[in-house]
Amino acid sequence: MRSARYLALLSGGVSLAAVAVLLSGCAASPGVQTTSGQVLNFEHIHELVAGQKGGGLLVGTHVGLFRLTIDGAGSATAVGPIGGLDFDPMGFTITNGIAYASGHPGPTTPTTFGSPDLGLITSTDLGRSWRNVSLMGTTDFHGLAVMTASGGTPHVFGYDAGTQRLRRSLDGGVTWTDGPLLVARDLLAVGDLLYATTPDGLAVSRDDGLTFAIDSTAPALYLIAADQQGTLAGVAVNGRTWFQTSGQGWVPGLSVTGTAQALAVDGRTIYVADDRGIASADAGGPSWTVLAVHK
Repeated sequence: MRSARYLALLSGGVSLAAVAVLLSGCAASPGVQTTSGQVLNFEHIHELVAGQKGGGLLVGTHVGLFRLTIDGAGSATAVGPIGGLDFDPMGFTITNGIAYASGHPGPTTPTTFGSPDLGLITSTDLGRSWRNVSLMGTTDFHGLAVMTASGGTPHVFGYDAGTQRLRRSLDGGVTWTDGPLLVARDLLAVGDLLYATTPDGLAVSRDDGLTFAIDSTAPALYLIAADQQGTLAGVAVNGRTWFQTSGQGWVPGLSVTGTAQALAVDGRTIYVADDRGIASADAGGPSWTVLAVHK
């Protein structure tokens, strides 16, 4: 998977020409069985998003977007693909109630979505319906981040793994300009900061993605997420989870199992998709609750 291949870059010996192939590929994974007994053929999981209207966890998979609902006893039930749409959201994020996605169509995805790449699409009903915004048929962003500028117009950032370049849109994703060359596993926008996890460390941009500087105080993260209150969570290259609240220092948490593919945080709860399936934990531990296991 992309995360495992990203980790290979840190050991050295990988040419820049090979990086694009490593970051753009996807290997199939087993399906998952939820704690309520459902078996779902997710194949692989690209993104997790928590804290949205309706509760639960949104799961961006190779076969569409699913909602995982967790009851008070920790039993999880999944519904989807939402809208009956089987597209592959390689990049997926939600900001101010608007979902942004990019990726590839699935076998039954309507031709109106574009092929072979979706470009940028958006949804105002949490994935039940989508509209094309730009780049239809030509671009597959493997990472998306969105920040709301002072004027209210979303600034959208997409990572093109094929060209190893960040692309920038200051008009909600309608028009695009090239940003810097970048090897990134994950993108995140919080306030007016844009984060990118790179083999050199956590890179931070304060000028809408024009330039980046490595944060030497941050752990060596390859996944990063935030909730609506600005709490940050990350997974480091050694599998350790980390948290940061209210601009304080990073605090270590539990370790994942194997390699994590996706991450979300909501308050003190972290969600991770890793080698065991999908699990959650409190920021302070002491253990994980497995919500869905690989089969």
